[in-house]
Amino acid sequence: MTSQGPLVPTAYGWLRQHARRHPRRTAVTTWRDGAVRASTTFAELAALAEHCASVLRADGAAPGDRVLLVLPNDASFTAVFLAVVGAGLIAVPAPTPEASRPGAFRDRLLGMVQDCDPALLITTDGWHQEIRSLLDGRGARCAVRSWERAAAPGAPSRTVTHAQAHDIAFLQYTSGSTADPKGVAISHGALLASCGQAARTYRERYDDVAVTWVPLSHDMGLVTGVLRPMFTGYGSVLMPAREFACSPASWPAAVSACRGTLSSAPDFSYDLCVRRVPRAEADAFDLASWRVARNAGEFVRPGTLDRFAAHFGAAGFRRAALCPSYGMAEATLTVTASTPERPALRLEVLRRPLAEGAVVPVERGSAVDEPIASLLSSGIPVAGTRVAVAGAAEGAVGEILLRGPQLFSGYWQQRDAAPVRPSGGGEWHATGDRGFLYGDHLFVLGRADDVLVHRGKQFHPADVLAVCAAFPEINPGRCVVFATDPPRSGEGGRGSDVHLVAELRVSAPPAGLAGLLKRRLAGELDLYVAQVHFASRGSLPVTTSGKLRASEVARRFRAGTLPLPGRYADDTPAAPSHEKTPSKEYFDRNEMYQTTTSDAHAPGLPPS
Repeated sequence: MTSQGPLVPTAYGWLRQHARRHPRRTAVTTWRDGAVRASTTFAELAALAEHCASVLRADGAAPGDRVLLVLPNDASFTAVFLAVVGAGLIAVPAPTPEASRPGAFRDRLLGMVQDCDPALLITTDGWHQEIRSLLDGRGARCAVRSWERAAAPGAPSRTVTHAQAHDIAFLQYTSGSTADPKGVAISHGALLASCGQAARTYRERYDDVAVTWVPLSHDMGLVTGVLRPMFTGYGSVLMPAREFACSPASWPAAVSACRGTLSSAPDFSYDLCVRRVPRAEADAFDLASWRVARNAGEFVRPGTLDRFAAHFGAAGFRRAALCPSYGMAEATLTVTASTPERPALRLEVLRRPLAEGAVVPVERGSAVDEPIASLLSSGIPVAGTRVAVAGAAEGAVGEILLRGPQLFSGYWQQRDAAPVRPSGGGEWHATGDRGFLYGDHLFVLGRADDVLVHRGKQFHPADVLAVCAAFPEINPGRCVVFATDPPRSGEGGRGSDVHLVAELRVSAPPAGLAGLLKRRLAGELDLYVAQVHFASRGSLPVTTSGKLRASEVARRFRAGTLPLPGRYADDTPAAPSHEKTPSKEYFDRNEMYQTTTSDAHAPGLPPS
């Protein structure tokens, strides 16, 4: 029952084709509060999308106009997205009020409105007034319409356009984890290529069932929860992101109840399920149907996969189903992938050479006296895609480059300066991520902008996060390490100091936590931190998809605008004044790095 997908070039065309061939097959299932709340067939979805498309055109939207979608994870989003595409408009998925902090939602939405100048914004009756007031307060010109109005009976006559492969289907705004969000322009041709690559890579079938809680405004949620199912013609189970955040067990529960076969999520969510789902509850699920569990969107830790497989093994989950992959909005999601048939590659390397950009493998199980890093690949390039590492031979770290038919057309408002073409015709896209190739496998180490270079060594955020993860008082994934600006000429000093900002899960740090962090980072990474600063829970800036905005944390710290009520600081230099890199023993002897009460109960931290 493997499908190569439809030959028609647009997502709206895919829907109409499946509605003709399999009208009664379930296209979208809404899962909420632990149960199936609604089901929509392909025939019903096609009729609804066609109806909404004609309403949008009658509302004054012209081909090429942008339409902002502020809709929940359910069939309403799928129908409106496909209606926008079918009407020849450009869909712009946006976060929802329920899935974002109020300030983050406001800033993100207004930034998108200013950048893409939409003609319409479609939302629900429940959010209509809130969004209308927000836009009116900033003088935005776009009309706000409710989804319920667009779906009401009595629509005008059918008006559907036929898009070309080079036409833009939607704008996918980047997460903004390292810079201001940008509108990635995805053409119909790039979308067709990406969905075809995934269908072949994961052997997708008509009887597959996708399950996602990832917001549909995020490229992972949109592509895996709406577009790939529509390409091949299998069903999709959509659930609110907030439901997973409040109850991580709701995700495997939905997979179990709906017999899900495909589901994608970032690494932290797999770890959260292990920590928050009791073993007895995990054992009661039936996860034998889950054949591809993609892990992507952030650094993938081998230990996360091992723990998840062990925790849900009694429920029928297979370790081979865990498939790390690497992608980005500019590649219409997927660049490299592992599969049950071709799993990710595990590699142990010497940590110190890796910090200097060299990859020195160590045979597993061999005894070495140096620190070792255990890495997991993100698989191999999907068909038709080429991956390279800038300025580096095999076994050396550099910036990841890629090209392929799924690449974007450019950034909105900057399309003339785009570094790629939709066809991937001979030009490489610089991803801004650092990693290395080992054989056919790509190992991703993190964002180039977030790599700390100090005393001639490179320190990757994932390594720092792994060390901090051993401390239960620290919020997982909420640590940033960076250097202050070096002193100006003539001011003297040793150069820039390294700082660590860590978000707490508790109301106040226990005695000695800062000192323990420093010693652990020095011992495991050879990283000597001058000062540790604690932030209260939820105070560090994140993207709408939950990624920590690491570079923004550093920027606010340097500007003095980062709220740090629980600051721990000391005057002990990070290294002796004679500039030699200190040994771990230096910190063991220095009383400022011992477990003392100097950083206990930092004042001003509110209860968590």
